[in-house]
Amino acid sequence: MLDKLNENELEIASKLVFDGLSMAKKSMEQILQSPISIEKIDYSSSVDVPLPKFEDLDGQSVHVIKTKLIGELKGTSHLIFREDEVAKVFKACLPAKLIDSDTPESRMMKIGFLTEIDNMMAAAVITEFSNFLGLEIYGHVPSLNVVKSTEVNSYLEKEAGEFDAIIRFKAIFHGVELDISPDFVWIFQEEFVDKIRDLV
Repeated sequence: MLDKLNENELEIASKLVFDGLSMAKKSMEQILQSPISIEKIDYSSSVDVPLPKFEDLDGQSVHVIKTKLIGELKGTSHLIFREDEVAKVFKACLPAKLIDSDTPESRMMKIGFLTEIDNMMAAAVITEFSNFLGLEIYGHVPSLNVVKSTEVNSYLEKEAGEFDAIIRFKAIFHGVELDISPDFVWIFQEEFVDKIRDLV
């Protein structure tokens, strides 16, 4: 799919993805009050050329926050934090009293904080894509799934399986001060390529 793009089209697609992720980076910096960098962006356009696998962390729990796209372009985004990264984010951003509490209310607030990070980051990318492609695209309410690190790859493959044809890209962010490196995975239908081609 991405391999169907010529050099000009690929340059536009790459710039769009980078600009979208740069906006997401800014959103993340605002929330975490800490500098964030984009470490790496990987692209995949077929099952034969998969994205780099999520590493097994000895069964450690992983928080996968999903936002589904609705509107004129179908797709999903997944913001992935390791368990220890979630603890670092909470420590940096939430009151100690809330972190230490295990009441249903405090659990809901912590989940709400994580989904809000994803909501702002996904919205930044979606806005960039919507404006650039001239499409009506919105993000659905984010949902949080906690899975074992050994299950992340199969979870993402299952998500990708819902689309006839897929374009995927994965960004690894890095927060030096917080020492976190969350993954941000996006999956689109092939229509994404058609829209890029229409611009050239």
